[in-house]
Amino acid sequence: MAFTEDSTLGRREQKKLETRRAIRNAALELGTQRGVERLTVESIAHAAGISPRTFFNYFSSKEDALVADATEAASQICALLLERPAEEAPMRALHNAVMDSPYLGSIQPNRERTLARQRLAQHDPSLMKHQLGKIAQLEHMFADALATRMGVEVDEDIFPELLAAMAVSMIRVAIRRWVANEEQPLYELIDTAFQQCQRLDAYNAHVLPAS
Repeated sequence: MAFTEDSTLGRREQKKLETRRAIRNAALELGTQRGVERLTVESIAHAAGISPRTFFNYFSSKEDALVADATEAASQICALLLERPAEEAPMRALHNAVMDSPYLGSIQPNRERTLARQRLAQHDPSLMKHQLGKIAQLEHMFADALATRMGVEVDEDIFPELLAAMAVSMIRVAIRRWVANEEQPLYELIDTAFQQCQRLDAYNAHVLPAS
């Protein structure tokens, strides 16, 4: 995901974003040069101009700094989802929330960096495992937000989890296609994926079973 300057942020928040970006860039550059196994938190911190202690204020491990950073994007999308009009069906509301999010809607991520992260993950089992964990976390966040919007319990109704899994899969397919061929902006590919999903009738309003 892309982090860009936001004029609405205070100086302290902007500094945090810049530090986070510097750490991720340093981790990616060193990881590409040395490989994940030889990469250390200390080397990342040194390249980013911070202390190892500061590194852990932003990331829990070197793997965390290397994989796609979806947590902030997911938090933003979930907040937008809960603000969507009540009359929108759950999947349509999630579609609109994703497209309204700067992280996936209007900002074009750096394709080369995304590609480099994907290559590292594909060649390192521990990194791939970490990335899959992040994806699972993203699904969980979407499912919880959908359940809240729908007024159901995620542990009792399977529908929010199904919709969340579909949405995350569509985003992953769009990113994979964008990485392979940059003819279309990522946000257009994501939008197209959701529109294709509409043909599956997934946009119908969820009707709870009769008790």
